[in-house]
Amino acid sequence: MKRYNNIKGVIFFAAITFLSGCSEGFDEGLDIEPTGAVSETTYWSTVEDAELAVNAVYAELDGTQMVIALDGVTDLAYHKYSNAPTFNDVRFGEIDPSNGSITGIWNRYFRGIRKANNVLANIDKVVGGDQAKLARLTAETQFLRAYYYTQLSSLWCNVPLITEVLDINDQRPTNPKEDIVSYVIGELNAIINSNALPLSYSADDVGRVTRGAALTLLARVAIRNNNFVVARDAAKAVMDLGIYGLYPDYEELFHVAGQNSQEVIFDRQFAAGGDTYNAFGYSAASLGGSSGVEPMNGLFEKYEYTGPVNPDNPFENKDPRWSYIAFYNGQPVGNSIYDSWPNSTTPDKISSTEFATTNGYNLKKWMDYESFAANSNNGDINMILMRYADVLLMYAESKIELNEIDTSVYDAINAIRQRPTVEMPAITEGKSQAELKQMVRDERARELAFEGLRLFDINRWQIGNIKAGPVKGMYYKDDSGQWTLIDKGRIATFNESRDYCWPVPQAEMDINDVITQNPGYVK
Repeated sequence: MKRYNNIKGVIFFAAITFLSGCSEGFDEGLDIEPTGAVSETTYWSTVEDAELAVNAVYAELDGTQMVIALDGVTDLAYHKYSNAPTFNDVRFGEIDPSNGSITGIWNRYFRGIRKANNVLANIDKVVGGDQAKLARLTAETQFLRAYYYTQLSSLWCNVPLITEVLDINDQRPTNPKEDIVSYVIGELNAIINSNALPLSYSADDVGRVTRGAALTLLARVAIRNNNFVVARDAAKAVMDLGIYGLYPDYEELFHVAGQNSQEVIFDRQFAAGGDTYNAFGYSAASLGGSSGVEPMNGLFEKYEYTGPVNPDNPFENKDPRWSYIAFYNGQPVGNSIYDSWPNSTTPDKISSTEFATTNGYNLKKWMDYESFAANSNNGDINMILMRYADVLLMYAESKIELNEIDTSVYDAINAIRQRPTVEMPAITEGKSQAELKQMVRDERARELAFEGLRLFDINRWQIGNIKAGPVKGMYYKDDSGQWTLIDKGRIATFNESRDYCWPVPQAEMDINDVITQNPGYVK
């Protein structure tokens, strides 16, 4: 008999790594750096045991790949890592079931689900101790499992729904996406109604799941599946909590200074000296990076002009968020000036090395030079998974889709547009439903670029064809002095009947007799 899946490890407690600890200063909060292994036979005696097990479930949360790099498979960016080219297959309509990058994401989510199921099957064995804390830990685990299933159903559509500990030989068939979504919404409502989750935490526990996070995930899974009433109500409930707000400095929000601010609802926590990443790996060669994911013309065109278009400088009078998100010629980059034009003498010259940009622009968002110049391998800026600006946009979009257009819709969008350091003109009232629908969609692209949400938006709006066509990069002056776009001749495609759902990994198909492949992919 074949085992159910190829997720690493068979039984949670046989080889599980438990995670604990906290840091000082801005890194205070949940630390998910491994500290040792614990045998099942000695476990589930204390509340502290339960907390360590739950911390291990957090370890499978999305990091830089799904937050920063995922936009590279959309119309906004380009993913070019030479050591992982298969991720870009999604961008070019060439994804297949053997894709290693996609398989790794599937495995991680199901690893998180397996850990969560083990916690929920055993946490009641803890006798005595702080019962309120045990209830909170249970709710945290249920939330994390719901998060992983939200991602799985959004990417693969139809996946096995597993809510209990499996025997090594168990196999499970694919469940329809509708069943997964219904389950997640039910779980989140139960968590919210239990009142087990607090509004916030003290320093040692910052980063754990809050009531606001549960409500935000409810809004997210609802809006991804066109349940606008639930999305509206959940987003409004977050707004009514009165504890979140927009951070005034958009660029700083994604730097060390913006960590754990009032805008952050839920994030993947990193910590100096513990769980870290290469801070500049996705950015400019002159920062020591490898230009792993690059903003493209599709993103540039989303940003509005605030004044006349200068024929001698297409970057003048652009929405300030473009300058916070992308490096383009003339911008400071570290201690130098970014220059990627073909005649550049800097490390950022286009296609000059394997580390240089291939399309001209480079990623600036998340790149805190002042904090990480001395050691770029010590990146510990938390990856924001949910923030208040997204809640405001989900609220506005849900109201627009329901044709409940009122002042609160304009207020939500304009709060984001008029954030200090952005200060874009307010949208005036009197717009049609169709106009507002497009405005909120464009605002999501501008505001949330490189936060791992664009692909999900494209899929739920069923506008996959926007990714198809020539892939064009930066504006630059050619030899004749004309402004033109970098065009390497790459043509992206999109299969309308197939590409809204990723393929079940081939390794999974090989070991599970009852699982079903998604339509359009060879079994």
